[in-house]
Amino acid sequence: MIRNDDDLRTAQESLRKLELFLAAARQSHGPQDYPRMAEPFLLEVQERQREIVANLSAVQPQEVAA
Repeated sequence: MIRNDDDLRTAQESLRKLELFLAAARQSHGPQDYPRMAEPFLLEVQERQREIVANLSAVQPQEVAA
């Protein structure tokens, strides 16, 4: 769950790392092995994307300047 901007940045970085991992794995795994190996990671990518979109869609209260 993304609660603040730091969580958002962490989720975005994690998503980027998963995508880089999958891109590299696609090169090192054969076409028969890759789909089975990638499936749990792709589900994680989808979940992180969903969380990021939900967070970015929410209206955040503005901080009041003192």
